Amino acid sequence: MKDGNGRTIILGAGLAGLSAAYHGGGSVYEGSDRYGGTCISPRVNGYTFDLGIHVLHTRNEYVIGLLRDILKIDLVDRKRSARLYSFDRLTRYPIQANTFGLPLPIVKDCLVSFIETYCERKKNRKQMCYNYEKWLVAAFGRGIAEHFMIPYSEKFWTVHPRNMTTDWLDVRIPMPALHEVVEGALTDQTREFGPNAIFRYPLRNGISAIPGAFVKNGVKVILNKKAVKIDIKKKEIEFADGTRQNYDVLISTIPLPELVDIANVPATVSQAARRLKYNSILCVNLGIDKANINTNHWIYYPEKKYSFFRISFLKNFSSTMAPGARSSITAEIAYSRKKKIDRDEIVDDVIKDLVSAKILTKKDKVELVDIRDIPYGYVIYNRERAGNLRKIRSFFRKNAVVLAGRYGNWEYQWMDDAILDGKRAAGEAADRYLSDKGGSVKK
Repeated sequence: MKDGNGRTIILGAGLAGLSAAYHGGGSVYEGSDRYGGTCISPRVNGYTFDLGIHVLHTRNEYVIGLLRDILKIDLVDRKRSARLYSFDRLTRYPIQANTFGLPLPIVKDCLVSFIETYCERKKNRKQMCYNYEKWLVAAFGRGIAEHFMIPYSEKFWTVHPRNMTTDWLDVRIPMPALHEVVEGALTDQTREFGPNAIFRYPLRNGISAIPGAFVKNGVKVILNKKAVKIDIKKKEIEFADGTRQNYDVLISTIPLPELVDIANVPATVSQAARRLKYNSILCVNLGIDKANINTNHWIYYPEKKYSFFRISFLKNFSSTMAPGARSSITAEIAYSRKKKIDRDEIVDDVIKDLVSAKILTKKDKVELVDIRDIPYGYVIYNRERAGNLRKIRSFFRKNAVVLAGRYGNWEYQWMDDAILDGKRAAGEAADRYLSDKGGSVKK
């Protein structure tokens, strides 16, 4: 696929856009001054940070082969070391199979309610859960759900799980067997299961090594080309610099509300886009003048008294992420229209909470503070999402616009999902071009 007077243009140089260009050709137009989307790794005074946690834990052989064998990314296998901090105790992750060490009444409540729920599931295999809260209780029992899962979910998503559906879950929340839950209540043995129990991470350059490899292998990205207007009928894009570009098929990976906002769409589509919900993530990155500050990869914090829902230690992902005898911490804070944050106080709050959680001491020297904002964090799967999304997708599908990626397709996608979705979009765009030109579509 070529850009210019022929065929396909791609908007957005995140993983999905880069993958679409790699698999189908054509140029990628990126509105900012760097490619990678949320998979960038800013380097500040010798420290390298990602935008929150990005790890590759796919089992898809095509994606693994593409990244390692074709794009030649030096990926290192890591055995996950993750914890959860609650009730002033640090326990193993995932909590549903690692309650040992918590206060005895909490362990008892979690274990008994899980067994009761497990027996109930055996009796009623067709139990239906119409919202995420009910699913959590049905899956893990009232104890685990109320003590950990529901508080963390509300803190992370910024909406209560009763207001979310369950059609995003698939394998994203690890489900333990009964014997694992019982053993995890009685012993402190490692039970590292779940999709990211083993993950891969680039040896150098942080997660930006992945989008960087696409560009090194021939993907053409045009930076500082922000689309400000799309004429759907004329198939023309106008950019902020005043230039215009025609297309036959458009692949869009930019956030769906932004695409709708700049395109001439019917009022019903605009209304549907305004109803799409999402959270945002603020990353407070700290450089610490201290070596080996923690041995874990990341730690979860479900309790409201801590400003962050998760912290990570990138030097444990790769030793190249912090200089010399120093460490770094990334604290992630979720916010939205319903859950505001005080940006003037957030750094002080994070450092205070890190001391309270026994990650830092008052004597530790924070020598660098770097704040990164992710306006579009995670898509919220509320009850209205599916219906609104159908209206939007239907319109663009009829008008030669292929949607792709986490924000373009408005889905909860991991990195491998985005890469595969870009590949899918390239094929769909090629099929659409051939169909519109009267050619045959190869299957």
